[in-house]
Amino acid sequence: MTVTPIEPFRVTRATKTRQAEPVKLPAEARQFLRVPSRSRFRSIVRALHRWLARRRLHLSELVPDHVRRFLKKPERFRLAECTRYNRWTELRRYLEWLYERRLISFDPDRLRRHPKRLPALAREFIESLAPTHKPGTCKGYTTALRRFHGWLAHHGLQPHELQRKDIVPWFQELHDDRLHPSTRVHVLRNVRTYLHWLGERRRLRAAPDDLIRPRDMPKLPEYLPRPLTADADRELQRRLADSDDPAAMGLLVMRRTGLRIGELRHLEHDCLRPHEHTPLLKVPLGKMNNERLVPVDANTVDVIRRLQAMRPRPRQWLLPEQGGQQMSRERLCAALEKRTHGLPDPTRITSHRLRHTYATEMLSAGMSLLGVMRLLGHRDFRMTLRYTAITPETVGNEYRKALDQLAVKYRLPAPSMAIQPATPDEMLDHLARWLRSQAHERAGLRALLKRVERLQAEVHKMTASSKK
Repeated sequence: MTVTPIEPFRVTRATKTRQAEPVKLPAEARQFLRVPSRSRFRSIVRALHRWLARRRLHLSELVPDHVRRFLKKPERFRLAECTRYNRWTELRRYLEWLYERRLISFDPDRLRRHPKRLPALAREFIESLAPTHKPGTCKGYTTALRRFHGWLAHHGLQPHELQRKDIVPWFQELHDDRLHPSTRVHVLRNVRTYLHWLGERRRLRAAPDDLIRPRDMPKLPEYLPRPLTADADRELQRRLADSDDPAAMGLLVMRRTGLRIGELRHLEHDCLRPHEHTPLLKVPLGKMNNERLVPVDANTVDVIRRLQAMRPRPRQWLLPEQGGQQMSRERLCAALEKRTHGLPDPTRITSHRLRHTYATEMLSAGMSLLGVMRLLGHRDFRMTLRYTAITPETVGNEYRKALDQLAVKYRLPAPSMAIQPATPDEMLDHLARWLRSQAHERAGLRALLKRVERLQAEVHKMTASSKK
């Protein structure tokens, strides 16, 4: 009897969550992913070709309708709106690359979601913010108002007609879209500011504070800082120091100075400033729109000098890139992912965790909260408290010291092992006390008590004369 060999069962995510089975990528997809900066597109590229394989479609047969259906439900389960948008942004880069090589027949630009134009009143509000707000802040207001006015248009409502009962369903819709609580807070706050602006111009029937109340803001999750473990931090710094890649060297500067990744990309070629005691690193305008000077040690100065010596020279930025442009965020993230592979850290290592590690290390070494706040470029100490915390090792040491102090505080005195002999005077005094307590019951003890008292008096005289 011939027994057919059974192929070994391969455990994949599809066995539990009905996700897709592994698929072999075609040559064009492998060529696209060969560039290190495109490693973050690996997931969406694999998902697209897995989706095509299930439908037995070739890449040349791909049409815009296929892309729309794939983005709507790419992995047989529902995705949040923000996740769908991020996946479409990544997929568009791959489709544009295919279109440039004539591997697909349609232009991906036709699939772009062109945003609707805001009403005139909303555009006037955005223009009033431009003189006092950063462009990124104005863009956040624009995104929030597009969402708000899109919901109003869908339900046939006008801002001046809004009542509390009309706007409450929008809060539930934001929650149903699976937006992160911080995103919902930003949207609600921006729309609330817009409603206040309308109220000042008497364009609202209801009070702005009654339309969106403080209790409508969702609770924000409070995450602990995520510094690297000591072993992972030492190994990562060693790997970065041994590399000649400018991206790895830039990450080492970022770890030793607590920079944000955007500040690292904007470091100028002449960023070192001489000082009497230690050189200073001039950090350009960053997230808080302020400049600062960060002290650097000799090893970090050597790394910066090596970066300055790289070609091309002269150039504007410290991190070199082809064409004189700033080094891309994708290249820095790809270099970090490559050097963190296999490190003894259970959590995924991101660039901002290097900043957490630097801040926590400075605080644990005894630096004041105000000093760490200046190093990180924060305007408020409460921002520093979110990024810096006592390390678990420090908590354990302080806990053990507290236990030792409690043990000393509540410890009973140890009994003395040496027994001091009683003097004759003390022994006669104890005997006299006992006889007095028993004399009222037995008459014969009174005579004995008198003898003991006479003997006690004689012993007392002898003791007094011996001391003289």
